[in-house]
Amino acid sequence: MKRGEHWLVDGGLVNPVPVSVARALGADIVIAVNLNADILGRRATAREASRAASASVTTSLGLGGVAGQLGASLRRGRDSLIASLRGSHPDTPHLFEVLAGSLNIMQDRITRSRAAGDPPDVMLLPRLANIGLLDFHRAAEGIEEGKRSVKRMLPALEVTLGESG
Repeated sequence: MKRGEHWLVDGGLVNPVPVSVARALGADIVIAVNLNADILGRRATAREASRAASASVTTSLGLGGVAGQLGASLRRGRDSLIASLRGSHPDTPHLFEVLAGSLNIMQDRITRSRAAGDPPDVMLLPRLANIGLLDFHRAAEGIEEGKRSVKRMLPALEVTLGESG
C-alpha cells in the first residue's frame, strides 16, 4: 500500500509474531499465534493453487467464437510459460513454487528466531499447511483448526491465565 511517498508492506515480513511489540504496548500476558508453524509443508498446496488458477483461467475462457480463440491462445501462452519456468521434467517445480518455498523458509526462520529471543507466554500453533495462500474459500477450515490449536494448548493457557489473576 502506498502512503505518501512510501510503499508499506505487512509488518509480518520482519516480525511475524510481534511479541516484543505487544509487551512494549503494556501487555501483561502475550498469547501468540504462529501461522507459520508448519509453513514448510505448503509446497504441495502451492502447486495445487497454481493448477487451480490455471484451471480457473481455462474454465472462464472456455467460450466459443472469437472469445474461444482468444481463450485457446491464452491457454497455449500460459502452458508455454509454465513449461519454460518448470523446465523439461514434469516434477520440476515452477519458478513461483521455488520462490514461495524460499520465502516460506525465510519466514519460518525469522519467526523461530524472534520467538526464541522474546518468547510469548503461550504460543498457539494451528496446523495450516494444507491451506494455501489463496484458499480464501477455506476460511472455515482455518477457523476450525484455530479452535483445535486452542484446545491443544488449553492446559498451558489455564496455567498462564491462572498465574496472572
